Amino acid sequence: MQNQLAHRTLGLGIRLALVVELLLSSLAIGKILAQEIPDTPYAGGSSTQPNSRRGPDVARNPTVVIGLRGDIDDFSCDQFVQRVNKAKAMGAKTIIIDFNTNGGLVIAALDLSRTLKGLSGAGIYTIAYVDTKAYSAGAMLALACREIVMADSAVIGDCAPIALRSDHTLEPLPPPERSKAESPILADFYDSAVRNGHDPVLARAMVTIAVVAHWVQSPTGQRRFVDEATYKELKSQGWISVPGAPDPINQDGTLLTMFTDLAVKTGLASGHASSVGDLAAGRQLTITEDMEPNLSEHVLGVLNTDWVRMLLIIVVSVCLYIVLHAPGHGAAEAVGLLALGLLLGVPLLTGYATWWELAIIFAGLALVAFELFVLPHTGAMVIVGLLMMIVGLLLTFVGAEPSGPGLMPRFQGTWMAFEHGVFYTMSGLVCAVLLMAWFGRNLPQLPFLNRLVLTTTSGGGSLAVDATAPIAPSVSWPKTGMLGRAVTMLKPGGTAEFYDETHADSRIVSVVSESGFLAAGTPVMVKDVDGSSVKVRSV
Repeated sequence: MQNQLAHRTLGLGIRLALVVELLLSSLAIGKILAQEIPDTPYAGGSSTQPNSRRGPDVARNPTVVIGLRGDIDDFSCDQFVQRVNKAKAMGAKTIIIDFNTNGGLVIAALDLSRTLKGLSGAGIYTIAYVDTKAYSAGAMLALACREIVMADSAVIGDCAPIALRSDHTLEPLPPPERSKAESPILADFYDSAVRNGHDPVLARAMVTIAVVAHWVQSPTGQRRFVDEATYKELKSQGWISVPGAPDPINQDGTLLTMFTDLAVKTGLASGHASSVGDLAAGRQLTITEDMEPNLSEHVLGVLNTDWVRMLLIIVVSVCLYIVLHAPGHGAAEAVGLLALGLLLGVPLLTGYATWWELAIIFAGLALVAFELFVLPHTGAMVIVGLLMMIVGLLLTFVGAEPSGPGLMPRFQGTWMAFEHGVFYTMSGLVCAVLLMAWFGRNLPQLPFLNRLVLTTTSGGGSLAVDATAPIAPSVSWPKTGMLGRAVTMLKPGGTAEFYDETHADSRIVSVVSESGFLAAGTPVMVKDVDGSSVKVRSV
């Protein structure tokens, strides 16, 4: 009796399993048949049932979380790849990328997108968790992941190789120029959509304003995303907009941007979670390590901001002024070199500066040095060198365009970055000039900085006086018109020797040349004595 019951139970289970398998197969076949092949890679759309593309293979352990914060540039891309390699070495089966970015350099994002797609071949499942926002290049990388999960009120989208005008409208470009700029980005978005089950029409609407996406439903309930032309055709066949969804999904002339509710409803995101921990708990994932950006990346991000770069320009200029007027102390030289290294090194690390831009800056610096130290008093090389340095510095504010190098920027976004460079560079130079003028008047009275100026008077009575040491001028000496010679090179600050009739010997005084750089031994004449400053000119 028990054996008969067992056989009946087993037979019933087998029949039920066969029925379920047949039902699932029928549904899968029906879904495939319901999909229409578009006439062009982007003209049609797939039948979209939110979350239907997600498989049960998500729950893989161990899991590693990698944070992607701030701007995406060459440095952050390299750091991210290092963390990915570390996760692979740890044997991670799932990587959750925690997004909170406004985007960044497209070329760096394209490289990182290929890295993320390559993880599937290594057996690693990638989940993009949009914590706050994934704009522009961030949207590109999110779609490169196998799955997208968003936090409440997060936003994703708006990826284009151009920028907004000052009035927040998109820059109109000729179709050939726009197509060339958008081509690599569209290709990457389409590849991500095909790989990861996203709708190509939605993906394309994030990149180009030429696509207006509609979400429509047939009389039998089939749903799909279509462009404007297909929408008009299907509408005449009885298709309607999906109830409760905006129509169109993005307005004409705008790039597609979606918040969490709409992204989940349309199936772009598989769901929402309040945190990475909540996401992992819902998938029964065990997080073995959370790799957030380290301190060096945060510091580099701060140093790469426009305001900090303007401050570095001021520091470099003021240090150069101090070195020229009070050479040999070392402090100004050290601070100036450190500021110059940060000013040029940070853009080089992040991908905003290239070797040829730095070559322009150093070539201009070489021309200025050659003029001042080798062929003084002509002025032409100084002007050309300064212009080269300024132009090279401005170019370090501009990243490479996605369509490749060119002599002139072709997109409004590049011009806007260049305009920002002009504003912050010129503002820094103007502030530096004002600060130099203030230093020239108040330097002897400033604590610590007054050590750069010799203000002590020579002793009297029986105190021995070192005739080789420079002394501070007094109101009555040296006198205007007094002749002497430069003891050190005047660049333009230095020392000069004058005959002191009171002591019947020569005295050395710190002076400033108004004739540019003068070699040691050059005859000079006192032009003016202003407090602690003796101004001389060559004779």
